[in-house]
Amino acid sequence: MNAQHTDDTLIAPGLRAFLQRIVDYAGMFPPADLPLHEAMENFLSYRTEPERWMLNRFVIPVKRLTELRPFRQAIASNPPVGLSVLGQGGATVDAFLEAFTADLDRIDTCIEDHNSHVRPDVMEVRLPASLVDSFETQPVARFLDAVDSALARHGLAHLDIFFEVPLTDHTASELPQVLPAFASANANQPVPEQSILGLKIRCGGMEAELFPSVDQVARAIVACCNTGVRFKATAGLHHPARHHDEQYEVMRHGFFNVFGAAVLAAEHDLDVDGVAAILREENADTFTFTQEGMQWGPLSASVEDISHSRAALAHSFGSCSFEEPVDDLRALNLM
Repeated sequence: MNAQHTDDTLIAPGLRAFLQRIVDYAGMFPPADLPLHEAMENFLSYRTEPERWMLNRFVIPVKRLTELRPFRQAIASNPPVGLSVLGQGGATVDAFLEAFTADLDRIDTCIEDHNSHVRPDVMEVRLPASLVDSFETQPVARFLDAVDSALARHGLAHLDIFFEVPLTDHTASELPQVLPAFASANANQPVPEQSILGLKIRCGGMEAELFPSVDQVARAIVACCNTGVRFKATAGLHHPARHHDEQYEVMRHGFFNVFGAAVLAAEHDLDVDGVAAILREENADTFTFTQEGMQWGPLSASVEDISHSRAALAHSFGSCSFEEPVDDLRALNLM
């Protein structure tokens, strides 16, 4: 991280609400591809930086949780470390549920290993390919019931799960019909030990084909907003505004765009076209953050509205770099 920091008290409340715990650090994943020990050392170091309020969980494959044991002392001397674990998943429902049970056992072992100093309370996992192929409401609803039953049998107190669905024209158009099954499953969870189910949106990757279109992302955001289902994003969101990537010859989405679109969609009941307009914005300076909240064009949201949307709708995004977003925000004189 750069040595120079902006006075933390000068950060606009609107920006702080917008970026609060927004980055899940995924340093082990491409393009950074750091060894686990280096990624965890970075994460623990970032938690001492003035920008630590932007940092959320450490992302790690569930199969590698035992490799955190050498960090027990370092972790125990800090506030509990939140983990977002990548589940194994499975191509079919049966294969998924078998792997899911094994994943829950690994999570239990991790909690015991660290005397609750780590909190693996979020899972990211792909929806079984057999469900994505048809992507129909009833099969997805039955699958979510089976996942809920597996959680109940296992007895894990709390695990939020974000299911990754590859965004295609077909899946994006079907999300308004399928996501109510997620909302129904969430409504039936016991309180207070709720395990919330949400959608994971992949915004990029190491191939041009992995970058979804503006329309596909817009449809996903509107569907989540209209059904009350949270989403988290991953891949390709290192920079605030939409921009051209020369390596892959694609337009990359920006985190101001994606999360700003979600906040403003929730506040102003935007349709797909309205959200798409925000996603297409390439000038980061058009997103303004003040004492009162945020604004893009004629659309605004208060600090309270931003905080509510971040908690109830737009959860976080995974990034293999924590430094790049922070450096960009400094370059914009926002921090």
